[in-house]
Amino acid sequence: MSDLSAPLVPKSLTSDRPAPRRGPRLLFLATLFGVLLNYPLLAVFDHDGRVSGIPVLYLYVLLTWIALVALTGLLIRKRSGAGDGNERT
Repeated sequence: MSDLSAPLVPKSLTSDRPAPRRGPRLLFLATLFGVLLNYPLLAVFDHDGRVSGIPVLYLYVLLTWIALVALTGLLIRKRSGAGDGNERT
């Protein structure tokens, strides 16, 4: 028989600090970029202008998408990798 009172996770893997709360920040990012990539703002950039031969609308969508990926990556890395001792050398 196994001891049911023993913890399932070894004590060395648990920590005393609270779990990072990424949910509200990720929800805010998703909402923000949902607004930035929705009709009213897209209509502002939907004209015949070009920057270095690239239509302004395409450039806006590309830069907004890159910002979304970068900010999400920074948020996840900052919250999950901050001092947890799992850095590779």
